[in-house]
Amino acid sequence: MAIGATGLALLSMFAWMLVLSLRKKRLEQERKEREAAYRKTIEKHRQKEREERLLKAENGHVPTILFLAKEAERTNIREALHWYGRAAALDNITGMYGIVRISDKMKEDLVLKEQAKYWRTCIAASEGNLDKKFEMGKSLYSGRGTEQNVEKAVEVITEAAERGHVESMLFLGDWHRSKENPMPEHSLSLQWYKRAATLKSNPGRLKYGLNFLQGVGTAVDFKRGIYWVERAAEKGHTEAMYEAGIAWIDQKPNGNAIAYIWLFLAAQLGHDKSRRSRDQVALTIGVDTVVGLQSLSKPMLRKLRENKINKHALIRALNKLYKREIPLYEATPLSGQPALDLESEEVLPQTLNEENVQPISEAEQPNTKQEIPAEAKLDFSNTSMDKPKLP
Repeated sequence: MAIGATGLALLSMFAWMLVLSLRKKRLEQERKEREAAYRKTIEKHRQKEREERLLKAENGHVPTILFLAKEAERTNIREALHWYGRAAALDNITGMYGIVRISDKMKEDLVLKEQAKYWRTCIAASEGNLDKKFEMGKSLYSGRGTEQNVEKAVEVITEAAERGHVESMLFLGDWHRSKENPMPEHSLSLQWYKRAATLKSNPGRLKYGLNFLQGVGTAVDFKRGIYWVERAAEKGHTEAMYEAGIAWIDQKPNGNAIAYIWLFLAAQLGHDKSRRSRDQVALTIGVDTVVGLQSLSKPMLRKLRENKINKHALIRALNKLYKREIPLYEATPLSGQPALDLESEEVLPQTLNEENVQPISEAEQPNTKQEIPAEAKLDFSNTSMDKPKLP
């Protein structure tokens, strides 16, 4: 009986332990299943959350874009660059800095280096640097370091121009009369050149004047156009001198003489195109007249090199000497500022007067095919005078 009771007890204990073991296994399996289900739920939630973030990011939500960029920067640099680029394209400074930071780590990537250079420019532009804003616009226009976006380029450059940046004004003036512009507005070209001219920009004065001479955005107005071109020319702008000379060729009655003066000055100041045009004009007015015009021009040249030409001085002098009627469209010089007197002893030799600088008549025109005598040949080179010292 005792042995039977003991066996029964052991059997019962074994059964109890087996039940406990099975229960433990069942509970462990249930725990594992719950954890798997939890992990699956979490993963599904994360996947859904990421899809939502991606959707928000694709729709331009900047905080989400930056979150994805920062998250990817730890594991996938190229993906991080993608998202930082998306943020930067939305004018976000953090995105711009992100691209620059990564580019500093990947110096061997030349494309990324060029992109970083563009975004550094954008950062400086966002801080109010108008030169950098203009540079940013030019990069957008040409697609340098970024995708080409002409519309945004014009928008950015217009912002700089509205804040007084002269180079931006000149760019917009060129753009609104450019053949590359699908919708040119010549009147806007004239307006931007005018704004640059009023800010004392010599290129602005020149281009504003050329618009009047060529009838771009306005009716052709020779007097107004030549005034603005000569206004830039008397400030030492050699391209303006050249354009003034070209504009005066064959203008009656004294156009060729005036043309020679401007072309001579430009040539002596190193403008190559002016040399050829000057020599062509010289053949139409004769040796004696050229001698007189060179004598007249050299004092002007000295004044230009010394930057001692007062406002309207050359324009007034040429008006007086050739009885021109070129109005002065800007304010007159302040009192106490002497104009350049071409008939003074300092500037104009006493032996030179109006009569010997006028163009000769057609009957007296020299044969342009005849060689000029050696003793009468003129010095058209630039070697006999000092290098120009313009401001």
